Amino acid sequence: MKKQIFYHALSALFVGGFALSALSCAEDTMDNSTSDGDKEAIVRFDVSDAQDEALSNAPALTRGLLTSGLTDADLADRVLPIESNDNLDACVVESTIEGVNPTKADAATRANIINIQSLGEFSSAGMRGESDDKIQESWFSNERTESDGQLVKRIPWSWEKRHGIFYAVYPKVDDHKQNIKITAPTSNTAPTVDFTVYQDVKKQVDLMTACTGKVLYATRHQAPSTSLNFRHALTAIRFAVGPNLSFNKSIRYISIHKALLRGTYKMSNDLNGEGTWVAGSLKEPGTVTLSGLNYSTTEYPNSIIRDTQLGNDKYKNETDVKKIEDNYTFYMIPQELDNKDVELEVAFTDNTYIKVKLAGKWKAGTTRTYKISQKQSNWDYKLDCTPSVEVPYNGTEATIRVKSYRKVANNPSQSVAWKVVGYDANGDGTYTMTEKPAWLKGFTKDNGTGGEADEVIKANLATDVVDYLAERNRGLQNATPVGSSTQPYNLSNSNGAANVENTANCYVISGPGYYMIPLVYGNAIKNGATNEDAYKSKAGDNPVSINKAWHNVTLPVLCDHTGKGITNPWIEKTNGGANNNVNGAQLVWADDANLVNQNSLSIHRIGGNAFVKFEVTQAGIKSGNAVIAVKKGNTIVWSWHLWFAPKNAVDKITVTNKQGKQYHFTNETLGWKPTKWMATSYEDQRTVKVKVEQTVGNNGVKQASIIEIKQNAYIDRAGNTTLYQWGRKDAFPSANPALGPLYIQNAGDKIYMQVIIQNPGYFYTTVASNGRIQGESYLSQYYKFYNLWSTHNRSVGGSNDGNDNKVDKTIYDPSPVGFSVPASNAFTGFSESGMNESPLSVKGTTNEAEYNANGGHLFWTNTNKNATIYFPATGYREYTKGNMTSLHQSANYWTAIPHDFNDGCNMGFARTVILTRSSTTRTYGLAVRPVSE
Repeated sequence: MKKQIFYHALSALFVGGFALSALSCAEDTMDNSTSDGDKEAIVRFDVSDAQDEALSNAPALTRGLLTSGLTDADLADRVLPIESNDNLDACVVESTIEGVNPTKADAATRANIINIQSLGEFSSAGMRGESDDKIQESWFSNERTESDGQLVKRIPWSWEKRHGIFYAVYPKVDDHKQNIKITAPTSNTAPTVDFTVYQDVKKQVDLMTACTGKVLYATRHQAPSTSLNFRHALTAIRFAVGPNLSFNKSIRYISIHKALLRGTYKMSNDLNGEGTWVAGSLKEPGTVTLSGLNYSTTEYPNSIIRDTQLGNDKYKNETDVKKIEDNYTFYMIPQELDNKDVELEVAFTDNTYIKVKLAGKWKAGTTRTYKISQKQSNWDYKLDCTPSVEVPYNGTEATIRVKSYRKVANNPSQSVAWKVVGYDANGDGTYTMTEKPAWLKGFTKDNGTGGEADEVIKANLATDVVDYLAERNRGLQNATPVGSSTQPYNLSNSNGAANVENTANCYVISGPGYYMIPLVYGNAIKNGATNEDAYKSKAGDNPVSINKAWHNVTLPVLCDHTGKGITNPWIEKTNGGANNNVNGAQLVWADDANLVNQNSLSIHRIGGNAFVKFEVTQAGIKSGNAVIAVKKGNTIVWSWHLWFAPKNAVDKITVTNKQGKQYHFTNETLGWKPTKWMATSYEDQRTVKVKVEQTVGNNGVKQASIIEIKQNAYIDRAGNTTLYQWGRKDAFPSANPALGPLYIQNAGDKIYMQVIIQNPGYFYTTVASNGRIQGESYLSQYYKFYNLWSTHNRSVGGSNDGNDNKVDKTIYDPSPVGFSVPASNAFTGFSESGMNESPLSVKGTTNEAEYNANGGHLFWTNTNKNATIYFPATGYREYTKGNMTSLHQSANYWTAIPHDFNDGCNMGFARTVILTRSSTTRTYGLAVRPVSE
């Protein structure tokens, strides 16, 4: 007699999901009722599976979801000692799972695991009555029922007896009359099943029961929905070759002795209820045997002991029980095993055997597997993997090779399964499955059967290249517009209100709108009050010999466009209102034609104070720079630099110099305008370590291997910045501006205080003879002051000579609000010793390719070298002609301290050299990297 098994439908307990529904998910909502005109409706059932329902509706698998009352102890693995007549170093490893390989299926695929042809028929019975509390009449019993829920004999509903309850038993009772006997239900009692286990395992059947609960025939001629939700009543038991078995024997038979083989099962009266085995009903201890075997213990580790005659060894090395369609499953009545002398016997063809006293408890609705293994085998386990693989930033595949096998002496090797068991993406040495990074999309397979031949797998990688220039410009254009033509946004106020809080010579604009700037000298208003420290010096006289004459190089009061010392922060109010009635505004230069709506430039007055007003359109804004000026008549009285950049351009990056002083630099160099910027979203090569482990090992110790997958970073960045002459507030372009009505590259050498204010677009040059500046030059005579960028400064610096003295920001400082040109020691941390021409303290950018790709250096911000700051290679404007030199090749950055009356102190670098403290002629056009005040 062929054993009845249901691997695709009802399933043996150890097999896949207990999925009995004969309908696809698309059909679940169909009206399955039967209406036959004036005829009575016909009884039929909607067949389903309790386990499948639970898995489909629960958010996650939970212990006891499928089988109530389960404890951790019920599911715990355990090693059982053996008795052997051959002194075998063996053991039996016991494991239990809840339900039938509980894998949650989604609604789209749940019906795909059903094969209605393999379900077979079952027996059903019904009770009925006139009311819900009088279901007393036996309606039908032991009726043959098709797998789709249709009774073979058509049984109609009665309108007079509309209340019913139905029961079902699988398999069909008539096929197993000696082993399955059912008592009829009564008005008070659900039916019981007297069940006897077949002693020949190959004849054993699974036992499943279901009850509809109370059902009402509510609409005449339309059969009600009547659901049968089947549940397992037995324990499924299967055997396997364990993971660490090295002796070579063949199994002849497997028996279980002294197990109780008969009992009474009481069914539930509820749709979702569980039946129970009646206490005291279990009896008839006996032996069940799976015989006629010839199964080698050298099969693949963890392979299920199965019928090797099926399909030309079609299940060789199979470890997934739900894929095996044979009749080697033991179906046993749930029972206590502790101290019951229930014994497992495994006999081999060489007349040796092992015997095991079973323990614990067999529970309904669970699968118990017993694996024959060894404590310490002679296997030599080998796991060899590709240790490291590196791919370019745009690489989408990494090829990995895995060998996993074991050998004993000179015998042929045996494949050992392997799997990925964890990831380490943060380098902490801890491997978890949850640490798999998103950029590692997956593998062509993350487990394998192993072998001495390479298993080749592919890691699928994401690529992540960002156009940061386009992103930057989109961010500016898509920012919420601010202000209006009648109420412009005040850039000197943190909220755009009319009252003036903090002023400067440079304002950052990060979105479209209508803006205004107060007509105030530089930073002459700070925290809403007059800031005299910005223009009145306390340095005192500081005489220096120039061209054989003594000159005071302290400017006591910084002057306005007429050369007079200012007396009031407001341009129109200084010197008794001498500059009153400023009446015009215009563009000096811009590096893009549409950054500022030139027609909108005008003077705007609020409560006696003057502002310059302008519009920035959504269509016109992009990363860039412009300089605007206000004038009285045709004379410019002051000007401002507008830097179109994201707000984070003035975020702070902390740098510690060699003297231990911390400077908080702006995130970007002043006036930074990228012209190209393509890069991966990650700055450094990204890496993940993947841990691969064999599924078995000697004495539980499994071989593991680490595979490191690396994806390189990428950057292609270049840009321009604004450049400055030492001591001036005026920004100059490092490329020819798109608009430059008042820009002159070489404005001659007659530089002095009044003329530079009146001509903010004039780049003044210096005549040198044999590289020397003559003492009678305008630079030496009239632009000699030491305190142009630090109000109270008297000190000087030079080659390897500087200080960390406080910089008192002046009205000539080009920096945005809250920042100033730095002190002369600010850059000493950028070389290893802090001195000139010492090795650069950079992150790889002395490499030519890295330097060119970045368009400059990535300097370490501290001695721990765990963070960087980007300094672009800005080039410079030459001091004798104003021409642009060395853009993207080298850079020089001003400090606030002079070297002497002709030169200012600066930091300079090329790819392989740095001068942390140097000096050069003041009329060079160099970059500025502000620091917080």
